[in-house]
Amino acid sequence: MSYTKTKFSSTRKTMLALAVSLAGSSAAQAAVVTGTIRAATDATYGAGTTIDYWAFDLSADANIVIDVRANEGYSNGWGSHPNAYVDLNGDGEITLADTQFRLYQDTVSIDTEITSADDGSSYTPPGDSNGWADGTLMSRDSYLSTALGAGHYIIAFGDYKLDSNDGAQGFNSGDTITAATGINPFTGATGQDHFDYQLTFLASDFTTGDSLNVNAFQVNLNGDPIDPAPVPVPGAVWLFGSVLAGYLGSAKRKSA
Repeated sequence: MSYTKTKFSSTRKTMLALAVSLAGSSAAQAAVVTGTIRAATDATYGAGTTIDYWAFDLSADANIVIDVRANEGYSNGWGSHPNAYVDLNGDGEITLADTQFRLYQDTVSIDTEITSADDGSSYTPPGDSNGWADGTLMSRDSYLSTALGAGHYIIAFGDYKLDSNDGAQGFNSGDTITAATGINPFTGATGQDHFDYQLTFLASDFTTGDSLNVNAFQVNLNGDPIDPAPVPVPGAVWLFGSVLAGYLGSAKRKSA
């Protein structure tokens, strides 16, 4: 494909450690990854938007949650809801998004697709019709909670409407990113040609309920890794390293 996609900095990737409160249990890891969907032009499919692919492995049959944070305001215009925007990633801009993703097993194809996720309201706080517990303002952020067997999975993530053909071909043809009316309250710009997003992957063993480690990493359409997310080091290891460094520094001072 001929479109050019700007790769986001690996420094923006973060991993969220989930502490298991049971004594003697090691901490399980959720994966938190970030990226950007952009308007682009493909030589074959014409104008559209990019698609990101993220792979993850499950070591056991599990309940998996994939939660999206992308929408930073109201989709019907900057001027419609003054001051009702949240800069989710602290980048000094507000982007609107209506996300969708499709889930595959092992490889990406129409035949291997399991399900898709569009708007999700699962994180709505009680009594709050406009706020969302994961930080976003609308249910336009996709959300999936489902049971999956042990194995290798890939999601195709993009802008709505991301249909089966788009996910399998690697480009969201004919798609245009939500255009906001009025002026962006953070940047002063009109319209938008991209949006940033964050995905959180959480898994729990289907039988025991124990949290499972999830290490999500970006892949291309063929499933080959692009920029694997770093495996987070448990906090106890960092603490041990700090103590060890302090001990060695003290010993060095004493021997001087």
